[in-house]
Amino acid sequence: MASAVPPPMIVSEPPAPAVVRSPTDVLRAVVAAAVLAVLVLLGTLFGNEIQSFLAELLRGVDAIGIHLLDAIVVGTRAFTVVVAVAGVGAALVTRRWRLLLTLVVAGAIGAALAAVATQVIDTVEAPLVNPSVDLGLVSRQDFPTLAGVGAAAALLTAAEPWLGRRWRRVGWVLVIALAFSRFLTAPVSFDVAIALTSGWLAGAVVLVAAGGPNRRPTGQAVADALLAAGVPLATLAPASVDARGSTPYFGTTTDGRRVFAKALAQDERSADLLFRLYRSIVPRDLGDERPFSSLRRMVEHEALVSLMAHSHGITTPKVLAFAAAPPGGYVLSYEGIDGSSLDGVDPDALTDEVLDQIWAQIETLRYHRIAHRDLRLANVFLGADGQIAMIDFGFSELAASDLLLRTDIAELLASLSLSVGPDRALAAAVRALGPETVADATDRLTPGSLSGATRTAYKERPGELAALQASCRALT
Repeated sequence: MASAVPPPMIVSEPPAPAVVRSPTDVLRAVVAAAVLAVLVLLGTLFGNEIQSFLAELLRGVDAIGIHLLDAIVVGTRAFTVVVAVAGVGAALVTRRWRLLLTLVVAGAIGAALAAVATQVIDTVEAPLVNPSVDLGLVSRQDFPTLAGVGAAAALLTAAEPWLGRRWRRVGWVLVIALAFSRFLTAPVSFDVAIALTSGWLAGAVVLVAAGGPNRRPTGQAVADALLAAGVPLATLAPASVDARGSTPYFGTTTDGRRVFAKALAQDERSADLLFRLYRSIVPRDLGDERPFSSLRRMVEHEALVSLMAHSHGITTPKVLAFAAAPPGGYVLSYEGIDGSSLDGVDPDALTDEVLDQIWAQIETLRYHRIAHRDLRLANVFLGADGQIAMIDFGFSELAASDLLLRTDIAELLASLSLSVGPDRALAAAVRALGPETVADATDRLTPGSLSGATRTAYKERPGELAALQASCRALT
């Protein structure tokens, strides 16, 4: 007989903002801008060829019958207009003035951008369909205009964060069908695709500027997810710790154990994609793997690497649970650590024995070809019992390349040097790894290869990173 799920626990946390600026919208705007630039370039260079191809392709459409085409075109337009009016009306009735203003601005910008962007195409082909049904505006040959197509795409893009997945899909089917009717009743042209993309970009830019609804899991959702996953929580509260790429929580179980949980939403995946995009265009080899196919795969990867590291003897917190946390997020929880990260530890506490522990962990990771990829001081813990623990395998890689393994050595060496000095940090690394291995990592002791926190710290200490590089080279 299945055990009953414990009753929900009330989590005390500050109220979350209702509207936030989302990395997902930034990513959407970047992608839309790139697609629009490509389409405009293609239209400029190969406009006539593309138009001829489209015209020839669509000639076969009339095989289904002109009267049926009339019905499809006019019916699609009428239904789309009704849905759009109903949506705006719902915003008015519910007095969602911010949403209404966002939609109006997005529609206006989308129409204007579509009108400008489509000027690169000269229309020369004849229309395929001339609607014979008279239903007023929706049956006119010049409806929708290119500006109207852009406005429709912008409206839907701006409304997306407030819509469920099913309604988003329905909306895009209608907008694309509306655009397709433009193909049939106006001179056949590539400009419809440009108008659609212009509206997509306009809606995304408006969301970046104005923000959208906060869709991150609340603390209550995190607690409910962990309880349902079998973690017997007694308390849970937001944590004020460095947990980039996630929202952290500390808690306790009913039997007194400490729990650390991190919640991730789609925004975290979007931020990861933007970060990888940036790293892919910088002129240096950073060894990044392909991005994850979904947020779920991203969180599962961290759990997998943590479990692998733990099984190989790395002192890292035990994974307790992985669970879905609505709306659309996930939570990953670990056993808590009684201690402090090295960025908050007195340097005097970092004895040679502690440093040897740290580098012994790195040697084990290297032996099993696990690259941590974020060995900042914040991700190395010194427990109350004097034991070292590695945390946060969110950026890690299994079957890692030599480049990534060298980068781990360089990051940790540079980070520890900030705390205990380069001589002691280097000596401890050599004792654990050997002089040749440490010297091989010299090429990664560069600002571009180090974490942002470490890089910022060295900017305040001019010349120290170069001196550390020289000391590493001297090992050979």
